[in-house]
Amino acid sequence: MDTLELLKKMCTDDGVSGRESELHSAICEILGETAQYSTMSNGSLIVSMGSTYSKHHIMIDAHLDRIGLTVTYIDERGFLKAEPVGGIDLRSLPGSAVTVCGKEKILGVICSVPPHLTDKDEALTRDNIWIDTGLSSEKVHEIVSLGDTVTVKSTFRELLGNKVAVSALDNRAGCAALVQCALLLKDKELPCHVSFVFSSQEETNESGAKTAAFLLDPDEAIVVDVGFAKQDGVLAEKSGSFGSVIVSIAPVLSKKVTNLLIDTAKELDIPCNFETDGSTTGTNADGISVTKSGISCGVLSIPEKNMHTQTEMVCISDIENTAKILAAYIMKGGIANV
Repeated sequence: MDTLELLKKMCTDDGVSGRESELHSAICEILGETAQYSTMSNGSLIVSMGSTYSKHHIMIDAHLDRIGLTVTYIDERGFLKAEPVGGIDLRSLPGSAVTVCGKEKILGVICSVPPHLTDKDEALTRDNIWIDTGLSSEKVHEIVSLGDTVTVKSTFRELLGNKVAVSALDNRAGCAALVQCALLLKDKELPCHVSFVFSSQEETNESGAKTAAFLLDPDEAIVVDVGFAKQDGVLAEKSGSFGSVIVSIAPVLSKKVTNLLIDTAKELDIPCNFETDGSTTGTNADGISVTKSGISCGVLSIPEKNMHTQTEMVCISDIENTAKILAAYIMKGGIANV
């Protein structure tokens, strides 16, 4: 499937952390009879390929949830108070249009006091986010309930240089790589059993990946997420260029898995950048690696600019190259044959 069209389908207003199941049907529809499907009670989707009798089992994870807001209070005028779900960039919120996902979806705007009336250094905090829907208090109470999710509206933009900008690319870009990988493998006889996990709640507590890893008990796992793209203000050694895939190196990760990912990328002539950490990775691999008796993990990241805003930016070819590395890695049988 064309990666651009795939991203358009996946970067929707749905799927704030804890409400991911709304996206399951889109993934299952795209993959069709390529695989077998199962869901978990906490919102993760598991797509299985290859024989379950295989001696080696690889888990490939990408978190399906996105950052957003949740309604915490409705005042007597019908204004909605909200707080972040995940690490949303508060600097990008004042004056932004939002979608409130109540009994029906309604539009709103995050209130912004004019700069003429505020102190120079005054900024929005997680405790003073208010949303104006323009509706009467009675109508708001009919449609909206406490705990309803809110997403910041964003327009899907195709940019020069094979790039796109829109919200939710963290981590729908990673999910797209998993879908493309599954499509690359659909007509092949796999040397191992593979479970693609579109996991829930990474942005809040990584519970989807942890519970999926406990259930599946794989021999190894690869986590696909987004990483920081090189730009002003981002450390060169903690970022990757567009036109590459970022490979993580960290004590929590398996050296065997990491080296095989690097070797596979080299064989495919796909450029790699590296992110080296002294402890954990800040991805689902941190939880997966300590599940049960421990799971050998690796991490691939897709370079992204403007993370956790409504204009996240990635390069389409980086998603496709990530899928190619994963597919080739799986066809090698993972570290079972190293």
